Amino acid sequence: MKTILIISILFLLISLLVSAQKQISGNTPQVPDTVKTQEPDTDSDIKKILNTEEYKDYQAWVALGIGGLPHTLEGYRTVKRMGAMMKDPVDVSRISLYIGKNGDLATLKELSKRSGTKPSIAPFAVPHRQTDQHNSEQIRKTQTGVFDAAVADSDSQLIYKNSYLEKHSPGIFLADPAKGNQTVVGISHAEIGHIHAFDGSMHLILSPSDTKEVIEKGWGELHGLAGAGDKAARTYMLIYSPRDENELAVTRKILDAAIQYSSYPAHP
Repeated sequence: MKTILIISILFLLISLLVSAQKQISGNTPQVPDTVKTQEPDTDSDIKKILNTEEYKDYQAWVALGIGGLPHTLEGYRTVKRMGAMMKDPVDVSRISLYIGKNGDLATLKELSKRSGTKPSIAPFAVPHRQTDQHNSEQIRKTQTGVFDAAVADSDSQLIYKNSYLEKHSPGIFLADPAKGNQTVVGISHAEIGHIHAFDGSMHLILSPSDTKEVIEKGWGELHGLAGAGDKAARTYMLIYSPRDENELAVTRKILDAAIQYSSYPAHP
């Protein structure tokens, strides 16, 4: 009888622990991707299947952290197939036809030129990351505050949700897509953009006119697959990591332009 009582108590304790763990998991804020948090499994079957160069490439991909694909062999094969379809990220002719057309806005005018050389970008479609010229922890904290303030000051017009494409990062969305720019919210799922904790770069969806201005002034580039199929908007952009307060001020302008574009009440 005593044994049965002890077993019953143990089962009760286990049930309580499982329940508590589920509650904790549901209330825990999402942890964004971070630099090199996922080391490749050198003893996996993947190493046996890939040749030496492919495996080095696979390791470089995994080292970028979590993105929209699992770090499986099929995930790697998928990202390589996607890479083969990527286009020139700074070719403004990709969006020239849409400048001045319905839904376009020219919010960013006469941006200053970004100083220095263009940052290096990892050669993978997913995750799409900047590999050098990262900002400091302090600047990134302020940068996050810029995004937070945009949501807080939006009179409930903007909300945070899990990014549609990134899957593992919180993104800014329109609270009511029906009030937004119908030429873009369908494909963007009303997402405006998000920050990458990996490097401080950002993905933002800008108007065609503003996309051209940002590229020509050196503040960002198109995703290689922007406008390809029905996954990414034609102006899905990587905005480079702001390295100091002056560049952060430009980031704020670009974010504001992205918000205005998605919020613009245009219809096809």
